[in-house]
Amino acid sequence: MKKIVLSALIIICAISIIHAFFLPWAKASASVTKVAKALADSATGGILENTPFAGKFIMAFTKTTEKITSLGDIEIKTAVSGYDIPTLVNKKSSQIAISIASVVLKDAKDLDKKSTLVYLLPLLALVYIGLAVMGLKSNIAVIVMAVSSGAIGIGGLYNLMTVDLSNLAVKISIEQGLWQTMYGYLLICVLSVIWVVLDVLGGRKKT
Repeated sequence: MKKIVLSALIIICAISIIHAFFLPWAKASASVTKVAKALADSATGGILENTPFAGKFIMAFTKTTEKITSLGDIEIKTAVSGYDIPTLVNKKSSQIAISIASVVLKDAKDLDKKSTLVYLLPLLALVYIGLAVMGLKSNIAVIVMAVSSGAIGIGGLYNLMTVDLSNLAVKISIEQGLWQTMYGYLLICVLSVIWVVLDVLGGRKKT
């Protein structure tokens, strides 16, 4: 009976991970004046530095920024789900998607190729549903769940809690979808460990 309950709880966690893939993973709010300043600063460096174009660019942006400031700053908000990330990263059209993908995958190198690995998170959850059923007859399936889900959950939560997103022109906040995903994997790990411990204790009682 205990195994059935644990199996059902793991399946519920797996379903919540799949559901979380389509929820917002991150939200971004950008101050128009802050973004304008970042663009103006970038225009003063590189190959455009000390060129007439850079001067005109900065003057135009300064006038625009002053007009916006006189009306009150404008804040633009947007959200990105796990499902959106690979497409947006490959198009290089979303700073928020690129930032979140680099957090989840640890390394920004070859991010356009690595971003598709995000799809493994809901796919693994589907695999865990099968392993939760197999675990009723095989301890190996439970051990596989414990090790793999622990690596994802603990590693993912560590990355989320230690990442510094404060230096970006766009203010990014981690949202429910990504937290739900990582805590879902962590809970699967905890339930799997409890399952293994109960099996070991049950085996000792029989002997």
